[in-house]
Amino acid sequence: MTTVHAPASSANLGPGFDVLGLAVARYSWASDEPLDGHEPCGPDHIARIAYEAAGGRDPIWFDFDFPPGRGLGFSASSRAAGAVLAFLQQGHSPEEAQIHGYEVVAQLEGHGDNAAPAVFGGIHVVAGTVRHQLKAELPGQLMCWVPTTETTPTDENRARMAAMVNRSDAVFNLGRLGLLIAAIYEGDASLLAQATQDRLHQPERLAAAPNSLAALEAALNAGASGAWLSGSGPTIAILAEPSKVTAIHEAMPAGGECFVADLDSDGALARP
Repeated sequence: MTTVHAPASSANLGPGFDVLGLAVARYSWASDEPLDGHEPCGPDHIARIAYEAAGGRDPIWFDFDFPPGRGLGFSASSRAAGAVLAFLQQGHSPEEAQIHGYEVVAQLEGHGDNAAPAVFGGIHVVAGTVRHQLKAELPGQLMCWVPTTETTPTDENRARMAAMVNRSDAVFNLGRLGLLIAAIYEGDASLLAQATQDRLHQPERLAAAPNSLAALEAALNAGASGAWLSGSGPTIAILAEPSKVTAIHEAMPAGGECFVADLDSDGALARP
């Protein structure tokens, strides 16, 4: 039996709209044998579509351990699991399966900020067809606050955003993006409060998700180094010193689950 686990992801990281993403150690998985009695993926399942786009033809089964539709890259993770499974079945090495799998997932996703972490793990910068994995760790403990009931369709969420941006807002984000890359590479958590600020997508999205805004502000007030709207939301991702984790957890608003997560470094691989 081959079972490919692919990580969840958090995109944007504040100012890195559509260009930054990191892999979260929560997973979806696709298998070529039954998983606990599950039925095979139907023809319209996103993992199945990616599997077939990668040349797979056999029945596959699917499962996951993080909530879909909450800004944690569920579609990219599902597609990565299906595509990489297909390439492994065809005899490709794990490295080759990831490289070919990324091409499939990025095409189906339409952009690479979720696709790259889901396939390769780690922290990625994506610029058009170019992707780069940062050789760095996160400057703090990653946490996620996930609303229990709210979901945010990405296409619907993007429709709320202005088609044009002010030059001053673009410059604001460019400065924060530079600070964020510096903070990650230098391990300087003191930069994160400013480095995770954004004017291009979060204001409109958070205005439509007041509980998420409350969670972001509560995390910062409780001592988080930085926080951002994960993907299109409504999940809030947080970076904090380990000593602050308990206080932040206790400060989170009702109506959501707060959990500590690691950065996944391996991406979509066959795992037990």
